[in-house]
Amino acid sequence: MERGGPGRGGHRAVVGTAARVTVAACIAFYLCRYGLDAAVMALYATFTVVALGVLARIPGSGRQRAVTTLWVLPAGTALVVLGTLLAVRTWAAVLGMLVIGFLVAYAGSAGPRIAGAAPGMQLLYILPCFPPYAPGTLDQRVYGFVLGAVLLAAAQVLILPEPVTPPFRALLADAAEAAAALADHHDGPAPERTLARARTAADRLRPSRVPPADLPASPTRAHKAMAHAAETVRTLLAQLAALHGAAAPRGGYHAETVGLLDGIAAALRQAARALRAGRRPGAEPSVAALQAGLDPVRTRRAVAALERLGVDDRLVFLRRRALVVQAADSAVVLVLATRLLLGDRGVGADRAGHAFAYARTPAWVLWWRRLSTHFTPRSVIFQNACRFALGLAAARAVAGVLDLSHGFWVLLATLTLTRTTSLETRWVVRQALIGTLIGAAAAGVLLALVEERTTVYALVLPVVMLAAFTLGPLRGPAWAQGGFTLVVATLFAQVAPVTWQLAPTRFADVLTGSVIGLACGLLAWPRGAGSELRRSMAGVCTAVADAVGRTASRVVEPSAGPADGAGIVALNRALVLAEESLAQYQSEPREETARQPDWPAVLAAGAHARRGERLLPGRPGRIGDGPVGGWLRREAGRTAEGYRALAERLRTGGPDGPRGAPTDPDAPQLLNIHGLLEVVPPPPPDTDTDRAAAAALLVDAVVWLDTLTADLRRIHGEMAEMARRAEPPGPRLA
Repeated sequence: MERGGPGRGGHRAVVGTAARVTVAACIAFYLCRYGLDAAVMALYATFTVVALGVLARIPGSGRQRAVTTLWVLPAGTALVVLGTLLAVRTWAAVLGMLVIGFLVAYAGSAGPRIAGAAPGMQLLYILPCFPPYAPGTLDQRVYGFVLGAVLLAAAQVLILPEPVTPPFRALLADAAEAAAALADHHDGPAPERTLARARTAADRLRPSRVPPADLPASPTRAHKAMAHAAETVRTLLAQLAALHGAAAPRGGYHAETVGLLDGIAAALRQAARALRAGRRPGAEPSVAALQAGLDPVRTRRAVAALERLGVDDRLVFLRRRALVVQAADSAVVLVLATRLLLGDRGVGADRAGHAFAYARTPAWVLWWRRLSTHFTPRSVIFQNACRFALGLAAARAVAGVLDLSHGFWVLLATLTLTRTTSLETRWVVRQALIGTLIGAAAAGVLLALVEERTTVYALVLPVVMLAAFTLGPLRGPAWAQGGFTLVVATLFAQVAPVTWQLAPTRFADVLTGSVIGLACGLLAWPRGAGSELRRSMAGVCTAVADAVGRTASRVVEPSAGPADGAGIVALNRALVLAEESLAQYQSEPREETARQPDWPAVLAAGAHARRGERLLPGRPGRIGDGPVGGWLRREAGRTAEGYRALAERLRTGGPDGPRGAPTDPDAPQLLNIHGLLEVVPPPPPDTDTDRAAAAALLVDAVVWLDTLTADLRRIHGEMAEMARRAEPPGPRLA
């Protein structure tokens, strides 16, 4: 089973977090307890710092964390007020815990910053929802919460702050400039240094490489435009790199193609300047020139190729031409996405504006789509929200019914020890109980020796805090629970008289919370994201199959299929669920023998299908229901059926992945493009604009469909290799 602490690069972050939390918490506690003589305010200020500084995992630099901490002030205040008022009855507190616990956890679907703050926000309701029911102390509770949050925000900026990372717009600008450098080389292959620069720029835009705080993951229009731009520029870099990897045409590129590549480079540099300046470009002459240069390469040269060249020559020419045309399309989309993320909502009026339906969608609709996307038992975010809400509500009910003196610790144990798989929950609970037992013994000795000399506790508190919040993340749950047991003992000893009996009470509460967390881990989706990952990837394959059939139909005849963007919404929903499932699966410890297919290849197929739905149906010209249109429908149907069969195979797979993975002979064949070119009638010499547009659309649709078929074949090949590796050694009978 894979487990590990932070790497060498994470040690500095752990020490920095421990130092910031220790300083802010101690200042808050000493100021309220000894300066203002407000014990309630002292506890709430201290636990706010611990909740948002340790329990929460707010990503980003020091300034970004501080901004997020201050942004949660209104929501945190509401949680403190609700917890205080609902503590009047056990049933009210339990019901509130069920609803609020779910909503706070589910809010993580809105983006990584909110998701990181969610565990700490849970604590802001848990702390006040226990007896005594004391609405008269609400002002102290709120003041303590606000003071703790403000002090933590200041510490995040001033004390060992996390380094500032390049903003996402700068990464986009770097990638656009790298693509422009590739487009500049049209007299021969690009130098290796230029290709390496392009690979580096594309790699830095991978979601797994972007810091979570900088990732455009929220449903706002600007973030959707950023994500659209990132996907487009990575595609553009791949297209230009493939163009340089292909054999250069004899005699060099045609003058129109050279002009188009120059236009691509100029448009990309203009987009990069706008991204760095943070201002949308003005008249955009380079984009207009790019679109003007795109038309002759897209239409007239496609018609000429279909008319004059032989079948083999046409294949080479059309693939090379498709790369140039697709790169130009991508460059136009990148410029429009840049304009949109910089505030220009008029991109829909452009000829390529059909790719930006979300630019005209109201903000509340975008948020509703994101939140409703995960409101299904098939979402790991929904599953986790249910698991935590049920566990916390059960813990609150047990603490209330049994009238535990420190029931807060029961819920805190449930919150911190529940994991997404029963396997990991069992391991964490075992380690936590060992650590709590040792910490309780140490706390009992400390309380028995020091008794009521609060000065000693005040001197020991910073040392205990710094050690607990440093060793816990570095050494594991046992150290974390043991250290935190000492922290709460030194805190409560300064608030009210306590004896050594506080230590065994702490252990009993943690044991109770651990049992509840373990029960939730065993009963609510105990296998984590493994099974859901296969289902969500099967959903992507089904959505790709639907997109292939829908796009092919609309390319042949514009009246076929919906044109309201419903297909894009469904495909986006499938991709979002699959990406969340994959992210959780990769974060879960698992047996080393666990086998899974190449899931990123499935996500790549979904991205390719989305690009086709965004671009192809909005193009002028239609092929029509003739021999060519019939061929395209048949090939699209064959590819779509392959994705549906793959989806069914993934849904019926066993615990370690799909069974009976296909062998290579069963893998789907690439498109029979030779057969297409043999049935395409040569266009007349005086080809009109509509016929030229139809020929160009046919070429691009075929190349797009060929790409999706190649994706499917690659996925089948990976699955076949996985099945061969899983076969036991020994003789095989014929």
